[in-house]
Amino acid sequence: MPKCADRPWERQNGEGEKAFAAFVIYRDMGRERTVTAVAKQLSKSRQLVERWKERWNWQERVRAYDNELEKEAKAAAVKATREMAERHIRIAMQLQKKALEALQNLSVKKMTAKDIKEYIKMATELERLNRMSEEKSETDGGKTSLADTIVEAYKRRTGSE
Repeated sequence: MPKCADRPWERQNGEGEKAFAAFVIYRDMGRERTVTAVAKQLSKSRQLVERWKERWNWQERVRAYDNELEKEAKAAAVKATREMAERHIRIAMQLQKKALEALQNLSVKKMTAKDIKEYIKMATELERLNRMSEEKSETDGGKTSLADTIVEAYKRRTGSE
């Protein structure tokens, strides 16, 4: 069979229009692919469709097609995840900037003892969590995220599991 090597799911050299149309139906059925369903849809004999399937190597072609679709889906998922992370980083940086502006404009004279205690508590907790995350990341090969560390610390602090 003459091949279209780069994209075997496209029409092959010498492949007739009807045979290719039948292949497209078969290819696009996904997991529900059957020669019988193609024959029924085209009002052709099952034997004819079976001959086309064998002659034009439909099994290998749909395997290549499915693999390509999966590869494209994975690439799209990776791209979307990367874009999400970049978006979250931009948001976090904006929030940090606003928080620093608010902190710089905070009037020390207006702070109560309770406020001072709470700010110290938050700052030291944040520092501790970041240091724990760095240490854990170094010991577990970077598998633990800061979010995991925060959740663990929260559970310890509240006594919940």
